[in-house]
Amino acid sequence: MTSDERPIMRAAVDPLDDLVLAVRGDGNGAAPDYELPPAVTLDKASEVLGLDPAEGLHMAEGGSYPVPVINVGPEGFRVGTALLIRAVGLDRVRRSLRVEG
Repeated sequence: MTSDERPIMRAAVDPLDDLVLAVRGDGNGAAPDYELPPAVTLDKASEVLGLDPAEGLHMAEGGSYPVPVINVGPEGFRVGTALLIRAVGLDRVRRSLRVEG
């Protein structure tokens, strides 16, 4: 996606009842369509942020993770995709998480 494109983002429920963030090119370029999950595991978020997963877990447990985390109990932590986009940019998140739509 080029810097002059303004992607269209919509949230929707997929057939498996998972909320997805759908990003569509604005038609002015050759940007592919793709979908991003609304949240990712702490390990994946740490990878996107350039952190070691063990360090990311330690930071999340101590309240010093670089972006807000969601504590989902015994399943661990999740990080909102929109927060990752704000922290490192859409292109970096898209490269790490992209699922072609």
